[in-house]
Amino acid sequence: MPALALASRRPFAPAALRAARDAALVGVALTLLTLPALAQDAPTKNEGLSGKLLHEMPLAPEFQETGTRILRARFLRVEAGGVVARHSHADRPSIEYVLSGEAVEHLDDGTTTVYRAGDAIPADHSKTHWWTIGDQPVEILAVDIYVPQAN
Repeated sequence: MPALALASRRPFAPAALRAARDAALVGVALTLLTLPALAQDAPTKNEGLSGKLLHEMPLAPEFQETGTRILRARFLRVEAGGVVARHSHADRPSIEYVLSGEAVEHLDDGTTTVYRAGDAIPADHSKTHWWTIGDQPVEILAVDIYVPQAN
């Protein structure tokens, strides 16, 4: 067989293509070798973390099943002199946290409770209440489980 025919069967790889291929292979190899090191650098212990349980509420007495219920967290602001109308938590248990201001909770039996910044306010299925706000606005983080209403 002539030499020209043998040469045409060898893979065609000019020097620039070989160099690019070799650089890419080195890059892939280095990346694969450093992945375990990157994962090892992730923290495995908490530092400077603290927490305080505000309230917990067993959900079994609240619902027989979850259905379409949604867990939500809301920021609520009620202006000075404002009122939150009487409402029931029969199907909407909540835990609220007063961020700032002061709110007075009113129950049907005439009981009132004043809640201030830092107070947690649980409302299970048995609670029906309303709120009045004094001369300063109140800001509340409200977390509840509710059933969305059809539009």
